[in-house]
This record gives sequence, C-alpha cells and structure tokens, in this order.
Amino acid sequence: MLAKQIPGCFVLLVLVAMARVSDGARILAIFPAPAKSHQIVFQALVRGLLERGHSILMMTPDPFETDNPNITQINWNYAHKIMEEMFDVAKLRQQNCNSFDVAKGLLDVTKVFIEAELAHPEVQALIRNANDERFDVLIVEYFQMTPFFAFAELFNVPMIGVTSIDSITLAHQVIGNVMNVVAHPEMNHKFSLNPNFFQRIEAVVTRLITDYYLMPREFEKYDRIIERNFGSNMSKSMELMHRIDFLMTNVDPTMGFIRPIVPQAIQLGFLHVKPPKPLPNELQQYMDKSRHGVIYFSLGTLIRSDSINQKNLKIFVDTFKSLKYDILWKCDSEVDLNGTINIRISKWFPQQDVLGKIICSFTHQIAGCLGGGDLFNEFI
Repeated sequence: MLAKQIPGCFVLLVLVAMARVSDGARILAIFPAPAKSHQIVFQALVRGLLERGHSILMMTPDPFETDNPNITQINWNYAHKIMEEMFDVAKLRQQNCNSFDVAKGLLDVTKVFIEAELAHPEVQALIRNANDERFDVLIVEYFQMTPFFAFAELFNVPMIGVTSIDSITLAHQVIGNVMNVVAHPEMNHKFSLNPNFFQRIEAVVTRLITDYYLMPREFEKYDRIIERNFGSNMSKSMELMHRIDFLMTNVDPTMGFIRPIVPQAIQLGFLHVKPPKPLPNELQQYMDKSRHGVIYFSLGTLIRSDSINQKNLKIFVDTFKSLKYDILWKCDSEVDLNGTINIRISKWFPQQDVLGKIICSFTHQIAGCLGGGDLFNEFI
C-alpha cells in the first residue's frame, strides 16, 4: 500500500513545484462527460494549472474561451446531442425505473459518446503520432470510461483521476477507499441517507448486478474500443482502472458521505466556486423588493425541464404558489403558472451570484449537487 501512496503524492507535489522551478509540466487533460455543470469543475482545475505555468492539451465537450497560449483544446461539443437523444433521467424516474435501469441507460449512452469522442480527427492524429508527443502526466475524469485511461499507457505517464462529484464504487475500491453500498449509496439510487430495509436490499442487489454483470459486460465492449483505437497490445479495462496513481474528488465530507480515505485520494470540495459578483440590476431589484425572501430552485443541467410531465410540473407550481416566498426557478421550458405571481422562470440565472444573496435553495440531489456546494460555500 505504501508503495502506491508515494507515487501518487509525489506526482501531485511535482506538478505544484514544477511551475516554480521550470517552465511547467506538459499535461494531457481528458474530461469526456457531456454535462455542462460538471465541466465547470474541470475548467476551474485547468485554469488553475494554467495560472501556474503548465502547458495543457485538453479534450472536452465544453471548451472555454481563453487567450492563454499554453492550452490547446479539442472540441467534443457534439457529445451533448448524443446525451440528449439517448439518456433522459427525468423520464426514467417518472416511469418509476429502478436503479439498475438508470445505471444501464447511463452505461449505454456512455459507450456511444466514448466512441464518438475517440473518433475525433485530432484525437486519432494524437494516437497515431504518439511518438512525436511528450506529456508528463494524464489528468482524466475518473469514472468507468477506461478507453481514455489508455492514454496513460500510450504515453507512459502517471494518471491522476478527478471527478466533478463523488466517484463510483469501483473507483473507490481501486484506489483503496472503504466503500459500503448501504453507508455510501451510488448516485443512481433513489435514496441517499438513512435507507430503509428494502432500500438496503436494493442497494446490495444493484451492487452485485453492477459488479458481476454490468461492468464486466461494459468492460468487454470497452476492450474492443481500446483495441480498435490503440491496438491489441494495450492493457484491458480493469488493468487500466488500476493504473491510477492519485484520485481527486470534488466533494466535501460535510455535504456527503463520511468515509475513510487513503492518502492517495483527496476531497477537494468547492473547487468550482468563485467569489460572487454583483447581480444584474433587474434581478437585484427583484430580490430587494421581495418581502419575505427568495427561494432558488434548480434541477441542474442533466434534468431537462421539458421531460417533466404535467402532473409533476403542477405539483411544483402548486407548492411554490402556497409559499409566502418569491421563487426563482431555473427552467428551460414553458410552464403554465396559472396566474401565480410569486414565481419567476428563466432558462438561466447567475447561480453562484444568486446563491450569495439567497434565503434558501432547492437543488436536485444528483443533477444539482454542484449548486448545493455553491449554496453551502456562501453560507460558510
């Protein structure tokens, strides 16, 4: 165990120190998941590395504007359309699908966008001309997307895993963290804290199905993707999962599950949060005129409002209508407010700035977990 702890810690220390004593490290950064709110976390990490003098080649569905000459970005923005067309978590939940169905749906769409992203001409050129490139480290979104972990073996570099939320069970197990499916439910479960007896059974059964059916099945598919793109000599998925040297998760133990973690895993917490800026005048006036305060309501970017059925929309509207507070509702579809005057709907609000002045916030447990971090940070 100690032998594995040292390389992970050493890699992180080297990255911090190199910017001070040299021209910085050459970093390959890969963040495949097409979820805009989660990409904000990775952007914050990359911006911090750029400020410290590192040179970065980044692959992402959400490239950001910058005039820094030390970054090259490969644009995977088409992955968002794949996610929108193939995976709708709101519909699955409203159809009362179980955790297994949600996990299967997410794995199915993941395979498709992985193949599409690897097929990008610039990615293929990087693979073909690997001998002409030099990197010092791979920083990669660390879920089960093993074809991207192959770049660590391709360039023979250490691998640092990073997640925008808590990581999956398998990732914690690989790095050496304690993982109990009852104490630490997966993100696809309908419960998070204090599960009842039947929910505990569901958690255990789902874990067994995932470990002995879903993941082996997916890893077989990923192994074929790896062989097609990197050749038959590349390691298999499970070996690539275990190649990780260091894990960084964007969680804070005060907001999630308290678990023992090993030294080569750290919890970052609030990595994406910035100091709040002044609100637009119209929005500031709306909040100032509120007699009882304002509630901010968001389901995050992965829950599409147009997928919420009329029955559930009516429950939201009726509930908000019954409150004395004014409501800011981030919603990307038309909603019949039925004459309700205390609800203001918009497709976008400056969330972190709003939460710096808000009385209360409701965010979805998974899709809005980053918003929950924004709110918690403002209160402390």
